[in-house]
Amino acid sequence: MVKLLDRIHEDGMVETMAARRQGQRSRMFRAGCLAVCLTPVIGWTLAILWLALYSAVQALDFALFGSKTARRRPFSKGLALTWFAVNSLAFGSPVLFTSSKGSWGLVCGLMLLVVGMLTPLMTNQGSRAAIIAALAPFAGYLLFVAYTAGKLSGSPIIAISAVALCVVIVNTARELWRSGADSRDARKRAHAEADRRRLEAEAATAAKSSFIAMVSHELRTPISAILAGAEAIERSAGPDAATRSNAALIAESGRMMRTLLNDLLDLSKMEAGRMDIEVITYDLPALISDSVAFWSAEAAKKGLYLKLEGVDVLPPHVAGDPTRLRQILNNLFSNAIKFTDHGGVTLSVLATRLEEDVRLANEDAAWMARFTVSDSGDGMSSDQIARLFTPFEQTQTSIARTHGGTGLGLAISRELARLMGGDLYARSRPGEGASFTLEIALADARPMEDAAAETLATSVEDVRVLVVDDHEINRRAVALMLEPFGVQLSAASSARAALEQLSAHVFDVVLMDVHMPVMDGREACRVLRRTPGPNQHTPVIACTASSEATEWEACRQAGMTGHVAKPIDAAALHAAIARALIPASIQATAAA
Repeated sequence: MVKLLDRIHEDGMVETMAARRQGQRSRMFRAGCLAVCLTPVIGWTLAILWLALYSAVQALDFALFGSKTARRRPFSKGLALTWFAVNSLAFGSPVLFTSSKGSWGLVCGLMLLVVGMLTPLMTNQGSRAAIIAALAPFAGYLLFVAYTAGKLSGSPIIAISAVALCVVIVNTARELWRSGADSRDARKRAHAEADRRRLEAEAATAAKSSFIAMVSHELRTPISAILAGAEAIERSAGPDAATRSNAALIAESGRMMRTLLNDLLDLSKMEAGRMDIEVITYDLPALISDSVAFWSAEAAKKGLYLKLEGVDVLPPHVAGDPTRLRQILNNLFSNAIKFTDHGGVTLSVLATRLEEDVRLANEDAAWMARFTVSDSGDGMSSDQIARLFTPFEQTQTSIARTHGGTGLGLAISRELARLMGGDLYARSRPGEGASFTLEIALADARPMEDAAAETLATSVEDVRVLVVDDHEINRRAVALMLEPFGVQLSAASSARAALEQLSAHVFDVVLMDVHMPVMDGREACRVLRRTPGPNQHTPVIACTASSEATEWEACRQAGMTGHVAKPIDAAALHAAIARALIPASIQATAAA
């Protein structure tokens, strides 16, 4: 019998053994209850002896298959199947005594066998051989009960009926096992399908992220050149108003392209769960005032006022992400001015210090800052508000044609607000304008030392800068940005060419493209740092199209001291160079 079962191909034996291990305590509990119930029929002595026998079998079962040591050993399938049969023989053995106790004894024995058959039906669904081995002894016990019933009654009809009842019980057990096995197989197929689709989705997401990263890197190069060239033309136009106007138009178009590209990249990072928020010290009132000043000219073009209220009560220095805060405010100002034709826009600000019990959820947060941008436009209905924060959604189909945009700004802004421990929500009624309220959590921060602040504002005139980039367009764009500041520029088209120049000439700052063929910027910086020479400790600023925190961390570990994001902004590049020139001691004091 064992050899026959051992030849049956079973993939679910390991799962069956695991299920049996998990159900061992419940089997002992049921055996104890049955021993008490059988006492009136077979007496205390036999009941205790049976319980002791079954407990010994379970203890041996655990030693063979349940202990940690046993689980690490490969087990014989034949031994396992034999042991299933032994378990069933031990469990059903009281039937040999109850059957001779009259009709009530037969009933008790039959109930014992049914309970015993249900246990392997629950635990042995993964293996056909295991269920056969476990049920075979119970089938024999059922035939013994049928025989005893016919013998006690002396009626052939009762004997035949008892046998038929046994057949029904066994067949019912078989159908129950098949139903459970089918359900188990269906669950396994569903899990396998879910895993397959998850892997496909992860692969698709990775492919999309890789594609977006590649496209963004390629797009940032011409956008940087467009912006730098437009600014250079505008500076050199002199009194030619038409040339300045055309250059401004080109620059504005380039900035729009950069904004759309950044929105798509931000959405991709949010979908992948890779959006990061940095925490640095910054001047909150100055950031708010600068943002309002930046958008005042745009509002004035449409004949709108732009007011700021409450900035005087803000804490002067806080710790948070000024770049993301400025991004959200720019989105809110842009939308408010875009959809307002009369009246104006008001920014109301308020910062509330959090109580100690409120700060427990975010121990770094000391302030909850609230920024409300209100306009006097046409307002929105409740249905339009419900669609505001859905990516690529416009409240009206004509908006994209009239005002442009992708419908990503508010969706990204809300996610950024939530990453910063707050939220973004809107209130509006038709004809009554709209108000958007941004809430973010901010931490306390010490102001920067005056020496560091003065150094940041220092001119970079006559600073010797080496620009390393494999794209000539990027090198020329950086030159256009820095030449008006009086920077002494040198260029290298590869990492190896840069290392040759760095070994022979002294530079104050190196602008290093991160992604270059043959040798990338990080490897070049590592070589520079471990090679004695005139620029071994010269600041190296990473220029990269990626805004991932992991990208910058890799650059920092390679020895780079700063970074600017592509497409490069002239003001950001100037600030990065000035910051790189700050002595390390002053930077440490400012950061503290």
